[in-house]
Amino acid sequence: MRKRKSPIAKSLISNSIAGMFCAIEIHNKPTIKYRYEMVVLLILNSWELVLKGYLYKYYRNIKLFLKDGTTKPFENCLNVINQKIGKEFNPISENLNVLYQYRNQVAHYYIEELDPIVFSLISKSIIFYSEFVKKYFKIDISNQSDLILLPIGFKRPTSPIDYISTTSSNEKSSPEIKAFLQTIIDATQRLHNENINETIFVDFRISLMNVNRISNADLIAGIDNTKSNRLFFSVNKEPQKVVLSKDGQKITLTRNRDEAQGTLYYEELHEGIFDEINNIIDANKLLAKDNQQFMLGAALYYRIYSERQHVNYNIETFDLLARTGSLEFYSPFLYWLINLPPSRVADILFDLYQNSKSPNINNLIKIVLILGDEVINMFKTLFDKKFKNIVQKPVFIYTFHDQIKSKNNNPILKALKTTSNRILTENYQYGQLLKDPNIPLNILSKECMNVFKGNFNQRAITRDLDFLTYGKSLINNEQIISELLKKK
Repeated sequence: MRKRKSPIAKSLISNSIAGMFCAIEIHNKPTIKYRYEMVVLLILNSWELVLKGYLYKYYRNIKLFLKDGTTKPFENCLNVINQKIGKEFNPISENLNVLYQYRNQVAHYYIEELDPIVFSLISKSIIFYSEFVKKYFKIDISNQSDLILLPIGFKRPTSPIDYISTTSSNEKSSPEIKAFLQTIIDATQRLHNENINETIFVDFRISLMNVNRISNADLIAGIDNTKSNRLFFSVNKEPQKVVLSKDGQKITLTRNRDEAQGTLYYEELHEGIFDEINNIIDANKLLAKDNQQFMLGAALYYRIYSERQHVNYNIETFDLLARTGSLEFYSPFLYWLINLPPSRVADILFDLYQNSKSPNINNLIKIVLILGDEVINMFKTLFDKKFKNIVQKPVFIYTFHDQIKSKNNNPILKALKTTSNRILTENYQYGQLLKDPNIPLNILSKECMNVFKGNFNQRAITRDLDFLTYGKSLINNEQIISELLKKK
């Protein structure tokens, strides 16, 4: 069968758009500290992916993947596309170069005085992004979101033009701020010299205005930039029509290889495509500073876990994520745990024991049951001693004792308090999912993405899928058992 063109560009754009929406969502949480550094990082990352998608789609002769396993750097992609598209791309290039300098130099000092100007820069960058994606990939991202943004706050917004002017609030600013603002002035001057009127930031005067009535228009949001640059969003109730051809040969899609009719296509996605996941983790490091804590919330944790295999291995990172999933969010976490040194695993399990609170304590109970009799007896003794003088013991103590007595021969099913013929999801039985770990592996990634998108009802399913996928690595694991016995 003819090999189909690899949809790598589609994957790049999909991840890029997801990253941009993530940046917008984080920006709209005003109480998050260091949010502008993280938002700029995510916006630049989204642009990097979309630029690589553009190169892959329109210039296949340009190599995205380097010999060392990385992809073409952001600045390189930006310069190449600037040469290919020409003058009309210059405002985008100048905007991104300024944001890139902010990320690499100024943001390290976290200067709150720059927030008004950074807001204007990222606002324009998002508008540029929306137009770029629509023009070159035929994707209207305004149709993919229900975002209706109303600027509400306690301070009067500051115009970037007023801010940059020599009589503005930046007059007594530090040399770092003045140097950064000068880069904006220089970029604007370069565009002016080329007779380009497009600005690299949004200047704004906020007002509500009654537009002439338009039939069937639910909402029109107008940003009046002295009537030279107007941006309108409209909601269209007319759905797009999809026509399916009745011609052609019937194709059966199946997970059973024996029933498959042939290979439609095969592609290998390079690790470098998923750099945005590591950038999000870097954003957390930026937010947390010296505090070993996951600052981005449960939704982004699930986003990372959906592409966990693309996270760059680092013991401290995996330790942090394992603790976050097991101790904080009660989320899937075994992938991080089984890739840690046994001593670290033992530390986390004892931390779960010390913080014997429901529901997170269930993570410890499941792992103990999977590790086997020696560990079961050890923690049974520890729990009995810990709660010896407590009349009303926690419910999980009784649950643990009941699970120990279970006649189920499979330790994973025993830990999950289920049977092999019970259906978990997509008409798959627990027994089927245990036999082929690739199936729960793929479903787990998909369901984690669904949780990230707001389907929180799937969280319980993701936890079971996690043990079905990675639980076998814990069965009678001698190294972990040895470390636990040492710590006892």
